[in-house]
Amino acid sequence: MEIRDPDLFAANGELTVAIPTINSARYLDLILAFYRDHRIPVTVFVHDRSHDHTLDVAERWAPKVMTLTDPANFVAEGLIEQMSRNCSTKWMLRIDDDELPSLAMMRFVAKVISEDSSTVYNFQRRQCAVSHSGRLLDCTRISAFDHSQWRLYQPAKMSYVNGLHTPGFKVEGDLEQSHAPSEANMIHLDWAVHSYEDRKQKVERYDAHTPNQGTKWRSFYLYEEQSYSPADFSGLALPEFDKPSLAISRRFPELCVKD
Repeated sequence: MEIRDPDLFAANGELTVAIPTINSARYLDLILAFYRDHRIPVTVFVHDRSHDHTLDVAERWAPKVMTLTDPANFVAEGLIEQMSRNCSTKWMLRIDDDELPSLAMMRFVAKVISEDSSTVYNFQRRQCAVSHSGRLLDCTRISAFDHSQWRLYQPAKMSYVNGLHTPGFKVEGDLEQSHAPSEANMIHLDWAVHSYEDRKQKVERYDAHTPNQGTKWRSFYLYEEQSYSPADFSGLALPEFDKPSLAISRRFPELCVKD
């Protein structure tokens, strides 16, 4: 199924594309511009503990914005149930505010929700950086398969959990779970839009939530501490990401890696 009219997702009551966010005003418009350019309607869930103007940016760029209330430090997995309970559609696709779906992924989503043959779908996620010239770079030392994510699901059929580095839900019984094909992948832009200090604070926040859950992933979040070289990055030729990658390189040159 080609995405000729993504607005159909919102009109037919089938899918909510949900983006949770907090303190992302520095880059959120660059992320949401992608969805606007490709006419993919999203619902942005803004944590009410944001201390910058994230809510204002979301309201300017997204067709629908909701606020999330959580007294704890922001951990996305702990908010999945709250977002899901506010979902009025049969399907929810969760995409974080530093991720983008490929158009192949969105075509796959459109296809499978119309077929309704499974309950939960898993997608490979590429860990990416952006070069000084605005090229999107895939980190070849990190496997997209090993970092796959359960993101498309039917909220009414899930049981929810508050565990770090989990989907935020679990599947009960014999409900069907499926893996998307490798081309239906997403990109993770954590390194490109968050500074080293931002990511270090994330590690510390995760450790405070669950002991060692940040430290265990330190080498992933803080790649600068590893012996990465330009040879560890390969250009990712997906035209839909050309515009956001160039915009990120111009706004955050200090976060770019060498071509």
